[in-house]
Amino acid sequence: MVSRVHGRLALLTEILGLLERGDSVALHGPSGVGKSALLDLIEDRFRGERGAVSLRAGGAVDEHALPFAALRDLMAQLPPELVETLPDRVRGCVAAGLVGLDVTDELRSDLAAGLHAVLDTWSHDHPVLLLLDDVQWLDAESSRVVGYARRRLRGRVSVAVTTGVGDNAEIDVSGLCHVEVAPLGADDMVDLLCAHGLRAEVAHKIYVESGGIPALALALAGALGTTPTLLGRPTPLPTSLERVLRERFLAQPADVRDTLRVAALLHRPTLRHLERAGRLEGGEHLRRAQLAGLVTRADDTVRFAPTMLRGVVVETIPAAERTALHLDLARVAVTPGEQLRHRALADPRPDADLARALGAAALEAAMGGARELAAELYLLAADRAPCALAGERTEWLVSAVETAAPGNHVDLLHRGLTEVLERPGSRAQAVRVRLAIPELAGSGPAVLDEVLTAALADARDDDRLVAMVLLQRARMALMESRPAESARAAERAVALLEASGDTDDLAVGLTLLAVSRRWLGLPHARHLARAVALGVPTPTGYVHTSPDYMAARFAFYDDRLDEAWDGFQALLAQVERAPGMDQVHVLRCLVEVGARAGRCRQTTAYAERAVRVGEELGLSAHTGWFIAAQAEIVGGDLIRARTLAARGADAADEGRDNRYLQRHLVLLGQALLRSGDAGGARDAFTRIRDLEQEHGITDPTINRWQADLVSALVLLGRLDDAEETLGAARRVLDARPGTDGVAATLDRAETELLIARGDLPGAEVVLDRSAKVCADLGMRVDVGRSLVTRAHLERRRRRVAAARSALERADAVFSALHARSWVAQVRAETTPDRAAVPQNLLDQLTPSEARVAREVAAGASNREIAERTYVSVKTVEAALTRVYRKLGVRSRTQLATLLGPVAG
Repeated sequence: MVSRVHGRLALLTEILGLLERGDSVALHGPSGVGKSALLDLIEDRFRGERGAVSLRAGGAVDEHALPFAALRDLMAQLPPELVETLPDRVRGCVAAGLVGLDVTDELRSDLAAGLHAVLDTWSHDHPVLLLLDDVQWLDAESSRVVGYARRRLRGRVSVAVTTGVGDNAEIDVSGLCHVEVAPLGADDMVDLLCAHGLRAEVAHKIYVESGGIPALALALAGALGTTPTLLGRPTPLPTSLERVLRERFLAQPADVRDTLRVAALLHRPTLRHLERAGRLEGGEHLRRAQLAGLVTRADDTVRFAPTMLRGVVVETIPAAERTALHLDLARVAVTPGEQLRHRALADPRPDADLARALGAAALEAAMGGARELAAELYLLAADRAPCALAGERTEWLVSAVETAAPGNHVDLLHRGLTEVLERPGSRAQAVRVRLAIPELAGSGPAVLDEVLTAALADARDDDRLVAMVLLQRARMALMESRPAESARAAERAVALLEASGDTDDLAVGLTLLAVSRRWLGLPHARHLARAVALGVPTPTGYVHTSPDYMAARFAFYDDRLDEAWDGFQALLAQVERAPGMDQVHVLRCLVEVGARAGRCRQTTAYAERAVRVGEELGLSAHTGWFIAAQAEIVGGDLIRARTLAARGADAADEGRDNRYLQRHLVLLGQALLRSGDAGGARDAFTRIRDLEQEHGITDPTINRWQADLVSALVLLGRLDDAEETLGAARRVLDARPGTDGVAATLDRAETELLIARGDLPGAEVVLDRSAKVCADLGMRVDVGRSLVTRAHLERRRRRVAAARSALERADAVFSALHARSWVAQVRAETTPDRAAVPQNLLDQLTPSEARVAREVAAGASNREIAERTYVSVKTVEAALTRVYRKLGVRSRTQLATLLGPVAG
């Protein structure tokens, strides 16, 4: 039962609250969204918690025209002693099953009065609940009789109904509170499917396919299992699921089916396209299709749910009708490319002129950023090419693969890839095809290595082709956090390109070389400066490898935050028309910059947009989880950030995506640290440290875990380890440019260490330095964090008013930034929840636990407590864990705030 209504706790609470106060409710939502499951739980709650009695019936398409069908079901559930109180005429009709009766006004009135009377009597002894499922198919006579009773017994008889798509205009739901049961969100759907044994990454893909409809998601999970491997052919639709989808589509009214058939033939259907095609009532038809769970809509774009339904719908259109529809759509197409697409799909015969026109339109669409349309036009050009155009045909197929890959259009890529491999062209074309494959999201390291090895063999002694392969190998090595290998490949590629005079690819090679050398801690600035100076225009789909992109990225690493923000804003304008990995990369960078600079509202908006684009493209879910978690950790909910980061770390680890694994671990460690789990945070940060050491990454500006690891070790009382970690981090910064921001965060961590050691004057000096640098660099979130640390310093000095003042200033800073998670954390320190803690606090603890609690409240570290009480640090940690549990707090700060007066 719980899994069937997963993620509906808030909605269920709202519904129960309405029913408790005597209102009745009508639940609306798409078919399969879980309305009936909610009725089940409502019934269980009312029976278990209120001792209520219930009557339940449901409408059905086949019984829609059968008078009193639902009323018969309701009457059959009444206690016999109540039925006996009915007038003889009514009781006789009920005993006869209300079947075969002539419907008259007199009979209808008698039944209405009878039902009203028995419910009136019954409700004096028990709360009564009427549950009606699919009331759009309830027969009209039952609806009238039940409506008569419920309107007169309001407040004594509660009614909960579910409605869906149907043609019953006579159904009466007036006077009910209408509640929308929306599709499940991504987090709830992933939790639901993971509870059924799916991996989170697979669960997220099924969420996207299902549009958040639980019934459809569970059906897809059962039918499809796990997703196919990326480079294999797409898994064919299971026959059973294809049949179910076809039946769901064919069950719709004729006008809805016609509109969906037109939508299925369009490249990217929108309401505007449907209206141009003569479907003037397309909006209403789409609404009904959405209620039936067949489509979803976002930004006026129509998307079939699941996407495979689109192919099922197309197959239901007879060939002659399909041709006629394509010709009609060609006449009203918005762009020349879409017009040519419909012409080509209407007539499959070879046509040299049409093929060349399709190829030219594909190139124009690709230059304009419409990669999906461009790839399809290239494939259509190849399909319509006669034998005389064999050379052009191969080039169109290669271009289709190259165009589809950066947008992650897997189906289109496979169509082109299959034909190219069957009829290979030149060596250069073979290399281009192989180099396109790594552009797909989710390709595993083993597969990519095999592909690039084959590409290098195809290149042979052609220096330019070899350089292209080396550049792709350098990029893949960076994505896998192997900068040394990337640097070697990039260096060789640059040498070959300089010798050949190829400035276009040279800019890319110099950029890759600069990145890999920076990660390795080697001089890199002149390489990136050369790449930028070349001024090579970057084609759409490859902006995230360009010198301008990486120049903005380096500005972010160096905490030149305004420069980074402006750079990525300019790039966003460039990639907005080309949804794909480019757009996701740029949006991710804006989220990261915004999170550090305190642009929390914009960070949240960009994160939502990036996740939406990633879902449309079918990108790896852990990419979106990182972006969302980064936004949540400053401007949202800390618990959700921790959940997303943990889920993303597991998925990235399983997919051997070392770069995203490190990113997720940083956020996971931060969320755990701020939640009071210093041990978990330490484990996350030390894992990043180990990964960096394994791959030779020495630049401290890349992941930024060092200061937080020091803080975690201080909280754990491991002060010597904290000092050692701090010293190692300081040595790495020595004379390295662009590290002032990292040094400032280390100063804040050192402040915490000095407070724990009792060096309060030294702590103040270091904290002042940290706060000034953060303010100078525009690291506004860190400015607020400095004030939180200052409050801890003042509390250790026993300056209660000064500590509170620092926290109030931190609250003001975070509130102005809309950093909601930090606001919540600061307010938890200023106004601890005393109501949840017993009055005699220390009486709840054992003597040894009470002493540990007093020492912590006084500011002592775990090591200091161990020395004073002659026990081990581990014993102190264990006692402190029990104290946290018994008093309901999560951190030393909360404990100190809570016990301040008691400890004093």
